[in-house]
Amino acid sequence: MSLRHLVLASTAVAAALTLAQCGAGSSPTEGPTPPVATPTPTPTPTPDSGLPPGMTCNPTPPPILRMHIGVFDDSGGRKVLDSKPLVANVDNYCDRMGFGSWKFCDTRPEGHPERVACDYLVTGKAEDTGRWGPTWFYGSDLCAYFPDACANHSSNQFMAVAKAKGTYEACAAEGWPVASNGTRCGTIEIK
Repeated sequence: MSLRHLVLASTAVAAALTLAQCGAGSSPTEGPTPPVATPTPTPTPTPDSGLPPGMTCNPTPPPILRMHIGVFDDSGGRKVLDSKPLVANVDNYCDRMGFGSWKFCDTRPEGHPERVACDYLVTGKAEDTGRWGPTWFYGSDLCAYFPDACANHSSNQFMAVAKAKGTYEACAAEGWPVASNGTRCGTIEIK
């Protein structure tokens, strides 16, 4: 587990414990305890969940299972990495999209007119650039912190430029729906 993920998990536990303590120790003379709001589940994206104008994805894909990362272009010391979200085959989604009865699949086949919009719905927006697509990390920190090693692609957030050896990670947006047995990230080791 990366340091970033460990910090996020620790913060979540501390917040939960703090919330659990709210109202503890109150006495009957203090009046009634206000009701505790129940958390609302993260909504599943809809066919036009804030997508750029003109883009649609219907039917919407299930939540992300993981990000798949590969080398798109290898120019020796500089490699262009490409990522794509994979989704679990929920309610025969993969079969309905033409992939067959696989355990997981892409959001749409390559070249499908809704592929980009569906990938957007599964990943959300990058935390550092605000563009649709995954957030890229080098080691456990944002690529932006290591300009000599890693860079976001200039026009496609699903791509990054690897300029050094090491571990690269692409992650869907925090708070975005994730399959029950999935993860929002994918990694690749460049040697």
